[in-house]
Amino acid sequence: MRLIAFLAAVLLLGLAVGHAQAHEQKTLTVIVNDTGAINGNVSDAAFVQGNALWFRMEDTRTNASITVQFDTDMNGAYNASLDYTSSVLTNTCELDENGSKVDEGCFTSTTYVVPTNATVGNHTYWIVQSFNGTNTTRMYTVVVHEDVHVEDGPTAGDCFGVGCEDESEDQTIETGAEPDDGSDREDLIVVLALLATVGTVALTMSILHDRKASKTYPAPNEEE
Repeated sequence: MRLIAFLAAVLLLGLAVGHAQAHEQKTLTVIVNDTGAINGNVSDAAFVQGNALWFRMEDTRTNASITVQFDTDMNGAYNASLDYTSSVLTNTCELDENGSKVDEGCFTSTTYVVPTNATVGNHTYWIVQSFNGTNTTRMYTVVVHEDVHVEDGPTAGDCFGVGCEDESEDQTIETGAEPDDGSDREDLIVVLALLATVGTVALTMSILHDRKASKTYPAPNEEE
């Protein structure tokens, strides 16, 4: 009975951990050419907390470089000590005969990951372009939406509703599987919870019985 209680508790914990799925991080690419960021303003509702922005330097002009600045505290102004600042990005990095960078400090891209607890709303970032000693700063906005976990539902192109009943039945016959509505998982959780309860009660009764037996039949004294 002690083993049953232990196994039931372990299985319940495993189901609870498996049910809470983490957000899959998605990365949005921002291409920067000689005129600034292509589609630099981001308002897509799919961009949520925990997603990332990948900036790629594609300005092929000689001696051109960029720096990315991100307003992490959302105060609308850049602060070097508080906000994110990338390394200087160039279009290419010199490689040696082995394909390794000659200058380890040379970069062509940078990634900024939005924190999972970031404030929802408009975040500002700046692209500072340098060309022949002249700096040009361009400001853009990315809207960070709340990362809301919802159950999987119909997507674009899926057939659902009264008109799709026949198709659903055909798919069930072809695959030989019953539609999964989540009831099996719920039933399993209930059964395991009952097993854990029964195991706990049995374990408690076993301990009490052992204590009562030890008092009724005291062990003989050991020889000195």
